[in-house]
Amino acid sequence: MLEELKLHQGYTEKLEISLDDVTPLPATRAYVEFLLHTARQGQLGETIAAMTPCMRLYAFLGQALAERNVAPAYADWVKTYADPGFEALSARLEELLDRHAVDSPVVRANYRRAMELEYGFFDANR
Repeated sequence: MLEELKLHQGYTEKLEISLDDVTPLPATRAYVEFLLHTARQGQLGETIAAMTPCMRLYAFLGQALAERNVAPAYADWVKTYADPGFEALSARLEELLDRHAVDSPVVRANYRRAMELEYGFFDANR
């Protein structure tokens, strides 16, 4: 996760963007609010269910894109998410999901909602 934060900080520095002046799109706000609300409920398995789709998707995208010619502007992004360490982190989160979450309607709903929000996040700029 630290590498991911460094990646985003690097982009803001390269592009000379101050995040103080950025207003998140509704899709981003919805996702963040969902994660915060879920975490505040205090059920570890339910929170992990809400986090897992994002990690798994980014690991998949990074690995898939790394197999292609990557535009220089996106090379660092692809390198970060294609990294075996990020894949290991995603797999670890899935292990924690198996360990701490019970197969319940809430866990399933959180996982599904996270997937819907991921779709909305990527669809937001179309």
